Amino acid sequence: MTIIMLAAGTSSRMGKENKMLLPYKDSPMVTHCCMQALEFLSSYSRRTDTACRLVVVTGYRHQSVEKALKPCRAFIEDTDARLEMLIVNNPAYRSGQFSSTKTGVRQAEEDSPFFISLADMPLITAEHYERLVPLLDNHDAVRPFYEKDGKRIPGHPVLHAPGLKDVILKYPDNCSVSKILRSFDVYEPSFEDSSWSTDIDDDASYKAVIMPVY
Repeated sequence: MTIIMLAAGTSSRMGKENKMLLPYKDSPMVTHCCMQALEFLSSYSRRTDTACRLVVVTGYRHQSVEKALKPCRAFIEDTDARLEMLIVNNPAYRSGQFSSTKTGVRQAEEDSPFFISLADMPLITAEHYERLVPLLDNHDAVRPFYEKDGKRIPGHPVLHAPGLKDVILKYPDNCSVSKILRSFDVYEPSFEDSSWSTDIDDDASYKAVIMPVY
């Protein structure tokens, strides 16, 4: 199993801040998101006795983001699960998210399912990954949706069957995974959990996550 964590964007709507480094639960956001991914992979590796990989795609201010991932390396060193983390820098990150997606997908393990996840979604936990795994079955992909008042909002992470790796890599950088998946069998379960679609785009969305109103 591979999780591709996209952490390369310019955070343009955050002003001078790099949202990857904004604090969330006493850690930089990118650290928190990657730790949740590793917790899932650790459990999955032990349960299936398979090697698992976290691929973190960096770009904007990549050195600072890579430095923030030191606790993730420590987690891997301390676990007996078969885990590894690869940090890959996408020098063409300004060309769009799909360029970074392809950079990560190239590192996905062969013949193994892979998630594409976003490092600006700190409400996604190890349990969210876990819930999608049994839903893949014979589908090409599983994409979660948040449903409320009859509206369905697409979310992340998205789980892909192994065969989609080569498919994704064939497309140019101006494409998107969403467009590609339109031609495939994608299971789209609905959940009443807004975490699936809550990302941090600007200061207002960040404050809404760290200071929720109940």
